[in-house]
Amino acid sequence: MPSIVSQGIAYLVARCKAISEGVLGSESSPLEVMAEEWDEQGLGSLFVDGGTPEPEYAIQCLTVDRQQLSHEGATTVGFTPLVDRFDHPEKSAGRERATLLRLEPLRVYFREKRHSLWGHKLWNAARYLVKRIDSHMIDVRGKRVLELGAGLGVPSLAAFRNGARCVVVTDYNDKELLDIIQMNVNANCKPEMVDDDAVAFLLERMEHLRAMQMIPKQAVEKGKDGAINTQCIVQPLLWGNAEHIREALQRTGGAGFDVLLLSDILFNHVCNDDLADTVAQLLQRSQHAAAYCAFSHHRAHKQVEDLQFFDKCNSRGLACEQIDEEDYPLMFPDDNGPVEIRQPVKVYKITHRFDEAGPPLEIGQDQYDVAIQGAGVVECIVAAALARSGFRVLQCDAQSEYGGPFKTLSVERLRVYLEAQSAGEHSEGGSSATIVMDHMYTLDDRRRNRFMLDLLPTQFLAGGETIQQLVASDMARHVDFQRCGCFAFLVPCSNEKLVDGVFADGVHFQLQSVPLTRSQVFADGNVSPLQKCRIMKFVKDIAAPLAESLHAREAPLGDDPLCAISASSLNSREGSSIPARQPNESLSELLRRVYAVNDEAIDIITFMRQLETLPGRDVELVRHVLTSIGRYGGKTPFLIPMYGAAEVPQNMCRIAAVWNSLSVLRRSVRRVLRDVGMPAVEMSNGQRVKTRTVIVPRVLSNQPAFGSKSAVDNKSIVTNSSVENGNVACFSRVIIVAATPLVTWDILRTSVFLDDEVVGLGEEEEDACGANAPPPLFIGLCRPRPGVVVHLQQQSAASDQAPNDGSSVVLHFTADGSLMSVQELRHFVESSFLTSDEVKATKEGNEGICLDRKAILFFATFSLREDEEALRGLVPVSEENDLSETRKAHPFAMTEFRLREEKLQRQRERNTGVKSNSGHGIAEVSEDFSGVGGDDNCAIVYVRTLFQNVFDDGAYMHESQKAYEAVVKELQKGKECGGGGGQCHTFLERLPPLS
Repeated sequence: MPSIVSQGIAYLVARCKAISEGVLGSESSPLEVMAEEWDEQGLGSLFVDGGTPEPEYAIQCLTVDRQQLSHEGATTVGFTPLVDRFDHPEKSAGRERATLLRLEPLRVYFREKRHSLWGHKLWNAARYLVKRIDSHMIDVRGKRVLELGAGLGVPSLAAFRNGARCVVVTDYNDKELLDIIQMNVNANCKPEMVDDDAVAFLLERMEHLRAMQMIPKQAVEKGKDGAINTQCIVQPLLWGNAEHIREALQRTGGAGFDVLLLSDILFNHVCNDDLADTVAQLLQRSQHAAAYCAFSHHRAHKQVEDLQFFDKCNSRGLACEQIDEEDYPLMFPDDNGPVEIRQPVKVYKITHRFDEAGPPLEIGQDQYDVAIQGAGVVECIVAAALARSGFRVLQCDAQSEYGGPFKTLSVERLRVYLEAQSAGEHSEGGSSATIVMDHMYTLDDRRRNRFMLDLLPTQFLAGGETIQQLVASDMARHVDFQRCGCFAFLVPCSNEKLVDGVFADGVHFQLQSVPLTRSQVFADGNVSPLQKCRIMKFVKDIAAPLAESLHAREAPLGDDPLCAISASSLNSREGSSIPARQPNESLSELLRRVYAVNDEAIDIITFMRQLETLPGRDVELVRHVLTSIGRYGGKTPFLIPMYGAAEVPQNMCRIAAVWNSLSVLRRSVRRVLRDVGMPAVEMSNGQRVKTRTVIVPRVLSNQPAFGSKSAVDNKSIVTNSSVENGNVACFSRVIIVAATPLVTWDILRTSVFLDDEVVGLGEEEEDACGANAPPPLFIGLCRPRPGVVVHLQQQSAASDQAPNDGSSVVLHFTADGSLMSVQELRHFVESSFLTSDEVKATKEGNEGICLDRKAILFFATFSLREDEEALRGLVPVSEENDLSETRKAHPFAMTEFRLREEKLQRQRERNTGVKSNSGHGIAEVSEDFSGVGGDDNCAIVYVRTLFQNVFDDGAYMHESQKAYEAVVKELQKGKECGGGGGQCHTFLERLPPLS
């Protein structure tokens, strides 16, 4: 047990602090307030009259018969030992070993000192640990062992005798105490005293290591002396003291200890937080390392406080499990309280709780400014922006890949994704996640693994907000983009007929060019001259300087693009020449009312209404399209990320990591904690992480763990985005992997590029269209029925998402899930784009573009929902993890605990004059955030993680900036920018230049 001085000083400091905070009254001295409790612990003699000389106490010797200890103790009635949790689960092994092998006794020295409850007794918990060490159920052979609060250090002595490689015996830095421990070590820890079977084990292990060439030849030549080159060290260690802990860890090279021994040291409850921290830091971060805590409830009415130690361990990412309980003779038979509480020795095994992400965060790495739940585009951009501004960021996601709904997966990983989605669906119409066709097994591993599939394909406007921000901040230096080869409309073939205004099933589509520049508009034969003039009038009104200088081929060579960009920015700030819009007027309605354009012209301007978003934002989006044409040498407004849609979020995570952000996959934020004395969240592994703010997907705001209906009115909760009925983004998806392309370079020449002179195919493009070139990167839009638009994107080796064999492609079909179901999209794709007629598949023009079914290698359908993807980011956690060890407390102890809590609450109310709510019950975990507030709770920022408009990539950047500003505002409360310690922060601050 720990020294009396260790308890006394720590307890005095804690109680004085409680008095200063108003928890205890100050009318009595600390010694008077604590006198009753300290007499119970035998600590009263610490504060005898200082003038009374302390008598000298002679050193005495106690012989510990290890063979006798092997027969002591009996399993408590009603408890079933978890013998499989021990290293060698054979409870009879200790007695057998004691019979077969002479276990030399231990000579233990002590002082018969007044009020020293452990100085002249061998405690039952120590007896138990010695028995289990001798039986090898706690196997210490060849391991590094440390004992906390050792007292006399008897378990440590047994560990040395059993062949522990290194034993560190620690207790409070009291000279008399450490001198006694050192005396016991000197008397019992000599190389020749190691048990014979332990020596044989060490010799065998050394020979094995020699055979594996893991030890030098010189060590082998030393034979037995080299094998038992063990050491036992006495060291002061005050729980929670960083310097003492570092010194102890140096004995292991910083790796930590294989075994920790805790023998009857839980009763000093004010020190148990520091004790839990110390265990977490000293225990090796290995699944094979364990701490064994043996103890008895010597004060029956404080049983709850004893058991709360294990809840403290759980909050530090440690797993605690009671593995044994044995009855021993009562140490103090005359004490009060039920015998069934005081008699047993309870044994807990404490390990680091490993999940799929590995061990918990280390002590010291569990404090952050902001925790981010999710690894989608918005979350990753915010993480990079905050980390670049100097904030400590923790980002978590339960999945194995970055990107959230924009993940890029191999075919194997997509199968796993679809199986999980299918297993979670219980709709009457059946699962929308279906693998229709799978012939990937016919490919060799190398070629099969070259296909990369986006959950949701993406494209970026070359002059849009996302690219502009990445370039301006220099955060695009580690991400690559490819220019999109062609953008076109897919329109029904001329021989297709309408039935009641809708095309019949099986309608085939052909490509129609979309005029993107002034010259292309006037060259387009599908638009009348009058409509062309009206289109150009609208273009001139919203971005005349930039549109004409950047996109008109006949623009004078002397035009300065930078001046045009500047003029466009000024035009955007000052407003355009477009007349005022009516309330809730869509862009299409505006075009009809003001410019009198027809439906064909509206489709060209709005990309089949796909550029229509919120009023005002839609005009800005059209302006970004105009400024994107011609950027970076492209013939379309679009850039496609190399290696898949996940490349952008992955790039932002890499940048965040450089600036001290920590990203943890396969682990998530489980819930936001309230009223725990500090702002904190609980992770899915049970570890508590301190953080002042937390960013959560908005669709989780209805989850009790992350908010409640009453939370939106609370000052500490920042509602950045809200979820309304029908306001959850949802997409229907079809993915096809094919050995031949749907859209070829030849089809583009004949169907889309009206005239090479107009389109301007340069030498580079001509080379890219050669016989051995990869199929084109293509983006198309088609309207299967009024009001529904399907997005088609063809990926190939040009974006490194398919093998470079000249023909393989990945086809993505995407539709608004609220307008077209997955089943409807699948039927549309199969009837309009797939054929088993090889001849028809090769025809072009009016015959439509088709793909031969025989060329299909993989065909899958599924839905992609914002809420489902957010839930995928959460690790499912069993409710058993919420169970506190205090639930095992005896009814007597629970009653006593509640009485003390009520007394403490009344005292607090008298001292503060504030009436408190009813106190927390045992192991209470609140799920209501209606009372969150002040400095002791997290601020929650909700963000939108998926937008329905697939062309508006700037929406993700805007959402990221809003979240960034909300977090910074929360973290800067009480600080003024530019003075008094405050600091100005910039969203996506520019990276320093490369050296």
